[in-house]
Amino acid sequence: MECRSRRAALDGAEPVELRWAQVIDAQIVRNGTAWLLPVLSCPCWGTVTFAAPPAGAHLGAVYYGPMLNAAAVLLSCYGNVPPEWAARLIGMPLGAEISADWVDKVAAWVSPQLGKAGFDEVMLAALAAEDVLAADETPMSVLGKAASPAIADEKDAAGPEEKREKAAANAPHVLITRTTEGRLTLLQARASRRKTALAAGRPATFNGYLITDGYTGYQHPFLSRLAGILQCAAHVIRRCRAVTKLDPGGGQDWAGDVITILREAHQAVEAARARMDSAVDKQILDDLRERYDNAVAFGITHNRLRDWDAGGNHPGYALGTWLRDYKEQVLLFTRIFAVNWTNNVSEREAKAAKHHQAVSGYWHSQATLARWRLRRTETSNTARVSVHRHSARNF
Repeated sequence: MECRSRRAALDGAEPVELRWAQVIDAQIVRNGTAWLLPVLSCPCWGTVTFAAPPAGAHLGAVYYGPMLNAAAVLLSCYGNVPPEWAARLIGMPLGAEISADWVDKVAAWVSPQLGKAGFDEVMLAALAAEDVLAADETPMSVLGKAASPAIADEKDAAGPEEKREKAAANAPHVLITRTTEGRLTLLQARASRRKTALAAGRPATFNGYLITDGYTGYQHPFLSRLAGILQCAAHVIRRCRAVTKLDPGGGQDWAGDVITILREAHQAVEAARARMDSAVDKQILDDLRERYDNAVAFGITHNRLRDWDAGGNHPGYALGTWLRDYKEQVLLFTRIFAVNWTNNVSEREAKAAKHHQAVSGYWHSQATLARWRLRRTETSNTARVSVHRHSARNF
């Protein structure tokens, strides 16, 4: 070892401090175990008795062990890898041919076992004990389940994003419920996107804060017991940006002002957290709220009587009234620091269902969708627990 400035040898130099480096690797070793099972005959009656194989082994057959079973479940259920590719990926490091049918059977075996064990009930109880949860939903394509028209109790939905989803209001959906750091995840298959279906899919005893998008289904009376609902700021910003594009540099700049206010509010919250404060400075918060009110009031007044070629209210007016009505939910993150200002954590998990559907094209039935979401939920939580345990053990 030599000096990094003078290139002189450092032999005999006194150490100033110690630094460290670590390499984590895995050793893949193919291991096979065979048992010779005795067959004994009773000396009195001549009855032949066969010795039972150990747990996990089956008489007269070659079976894969728990590690390969776990690999098949993780690849097919968590990684959304098709059975043929999963079999190849498992067999490559082992130098062995793995049956794609076996991978498919292992994945199918998981669902009933989880159902019998009461996995959903345990997960709902764990989520109900949390202070903050994030929720999202995504439509799925199931054979024979055509999207139904919007139902009457969803006429109050606002914004272009929700209007695009209205056509699938009564179609199959996957509901996602997660903790804010992604530690716990629950996916549920629902045949409808009705408000009652959404309410039934959430932990019954949960009374904390819920982070959602702008869908009005989360305003169901069943959810009135919650401490509060946060409207995802990312969704609000996207809707505001869509309105500003209708008249760039003109009368719709108020929506851009709302975006600026939300970002400044987020910065104020982060600054308060960095100072270990429990709340944003009152003067700063009052100023942000006043600017928010003024921008929204301008948007409502400016677009109240504006014509819209697509019929109905102008998008600027619809957005302005929505921002006015849901002001406290939009700005909840400025008062409750435990609530994230976006719903990205649950939206990321929704991509898993979308990716699986993109590979398969559709689901054969509601039952197959339910089985997939159960396997995905279990492997998602198991993978995170394993990572946490490994990190704690090695660092």
